[in-house]
Amino acid sequence: MPKEIMAYFSSASGKTIIDATAGGGGHLRLLAEQVGAHGRVIAFDQDPRAHQDDAALGVAKLYPYIQLFHRPFSQVVTTLADLGINHVDGLLCDLGVSSHQLDDASRGFSFMHDGPIDMRMNTSQGMSAYEWLEYTRESDLADTLFNLAGERKSRQIAAKIKQSWPIENSTLALAKLVLSAVRQKQWSKIHPATRTFQALRMAVNAELSELESLLNDVPKILAPGGIAVFLSFHSVEDRLIKNRFRELTRLSYPPSFSLLSKKPATASEDEIDANRRSRSAKLRAIRREIL
Repeated sequence: MPKEIMAYFSSASGKTIIDATAGGGGHLRLLAEQVGAHGRVIAFDQDPRAHQDDAALGVAKLYPYIQLFHRPFSQVVTTLADLGINHVDGLLCDLGVSSHQLDDASRGFSFMHDGPIDMRMNTSQGMSAYEWLEYTRESDLADTLFNLAGERKSRQIAAKIKQSWPIENSTLALAKLVLSAVRQKQWSKIHPATRTFQALRMAVNAELSELESLLNDVPKILAPGGIAVFLSFHSVEDRLIKNRFRELTRLSYPPSFSLLSKKPATASEDEIDANRRSRSAKLRAIRREIL
């Protein structure tokens, strides 16, 4: 939803903006063009893929006023402090998994191609999803599948995985195991293993705690008049964003924050036709008021 996102930054010339999810560099390039040579873009991404020449790093090399950091959300505030920046004028956070990540079988994010069950955003640290599955108790695994992805057959899936352990370190093998656990021969929209893969990815990368960290830091990050824009792709993330935005609008009277969208914006039919993943996108924005 680039048009909808950039509409919030139409007056960003000469300002300082954070791109918290630099990824392939698509939004990063648009933000750089918007702030211009007298502005500044501070970009973050913990995935090493973003730090390659054909992704965000390549964009950063084109614009000298972009600074790209290989760090998670929880290090945004300390990074700004290190740079001597007290507040910024805007924040963009696109929580979607990129096509580069999904298409790279070695990353293990998808069962469309066979690869190791890894799923780490930062491949240089932490447990892989395979290791996480090995050390996680069945009851905790079931709770994770239900709480993070709304998987109704979480207990059957968790039991099947644990009863079959050790399993082959293969995304296709895991998907087949999930399919056998749910005993679903046909499906219309999404593969029965989709929610399991989503929940495992979120758990391995502590995605919700990282998102909560960034949301809690919004008052520390934004200058008066600054705007924060969050793009999410499933209900758990969107609920966190919605609730935090509501809290921020009720912290003081008169309110120091105001919602720029009472309801989340969604992708147009044309965009959905061009990119099926955008059908679940929800865009919310909030502004810090000048009191």
